[in-house]
Amino acid sequence: MTDAAASIGTAGGTAGPQPAVVGHVDQLTPAWFDAVLGTTGTRSAIRAVTTEPVGTGQMASTVRAHLVLGDGTDRTVIVKYARADVESAMAGMAYAKEVAFYAQLGDRVAVRTPDCLYAAIADGSSRFVLVLEDLSDALQGNQIDGCPVDHAEAALVNLAGLHGPTWCDAELAASSWLGTDPAITAEFMAPVLEVAIDAFAARFGPELDAAETAVLDASRELLADWMFDKGERFAVVHGDYRLDNLLFPVDDPARVAAVDWQTTSLGPPARDVAFFLSTCLAVDDRRRHERELVAAYHRALGDYDVTGYSLEQCLADYRAGMLHAPLIILLGRFTAGVTARGDEMFRAMWRRSTAAIDDLGTVDLVRAQIAGAG
Repeated sequence: MTDAAASIGTAGGTAGPQPAVVGHVDQLTPAWFDAVLGTTGTRSAIRAVTTEPVGTGQMASTVRAHLVLGDGTDRTVIVKYARADVESAMAGMAYAKEVAFYAQLGDRVAVRTPDCLYAAIADGSSRFVLVLEDLSDALQGNQIDGCPVDHAEAALVNLAGLHGPTWCDAELAASSWLGTDPAITAEFMAPVLEVAIDAFAARFGPELDAAETAVLDASRELLADWMFDKGERFAVVHGDYRLDNLLFPVDDPARVAAVDWQTTSLGPPARDVAFFLSTCLAVDDRRRHERELVAAYHRALGDYDVTGYSLEQCLADYRAGMLHAPLIILLGRFTAGVTARGDEMFRAMWRRSTAAIDDLGTVDLVRAQIAGAG
């Protein structure tokens, strides 16, 4: 993060623009950017702003802002803010998590992200804003196409930069923003998951092969309890670490950066690893390379002084973590707006991840773990 990140604050505070939080692209004025970037009255004061949409976010709007500076130069930044048609407690929690990630963890973790130039959230409402570095030399990953093995390795090494510095940190365990609503329990989630599973089956059921159907059936039995079985190890997890949320520089994919921190929480770190490898690699690539890729992640953890955690323990956690894929796919498809690309994406992710679950015997493993815990 850059020095400008010191301006992070909440709406109503003394730092930052007034209003601190925008709700529409028309509010992205030169004066607003001057207040955010600290350029008021300088040669770099913003003279003109034009914007273009970036992506098709379900919960937030993202634009690239082209800024013309008073000294005749120009620059671009990325601005992310709440969608006007999204107003819910769940959305508010997601926005708060993303702002808190940049404000409280951005300088602590080693995972690469765009530099945060400003972040604010409006007290008591589902409105937030982020101003981020524009990684214009990077290409967004494509969830449907998948990625090459070397890109997957780079993504996992980057992921270790999130998990390692936060590994089993008791202080973070007390952070309210990383926790979950105590009212959300396995008993609460079970009927929600049933509805999500029914909706998925209604759309895709006839297309599923036997192994895919078996995972869908097992999800009814296991997912609610598995969600809340946190295991022995925890770290800050991304929660949705996949190609659509990764940016790969064209000339150096090893410098991959992660975005979209609205699902950040504390949890078993190997679930991020399992979700990524099972949904982002072609099945044959994952089968041939998963052990070496998990080993690369495990070695990278050592760079952050993670000890007492063997590769075999990591692989076992990886196997059990595979259920994160059906969880995110089922809830994602249920809560997101239905689109042709979305259905193609969820179908590809389901096909790849259920093959991994079947290959690794995850259902029997998790069933035994839950029975043992009971």
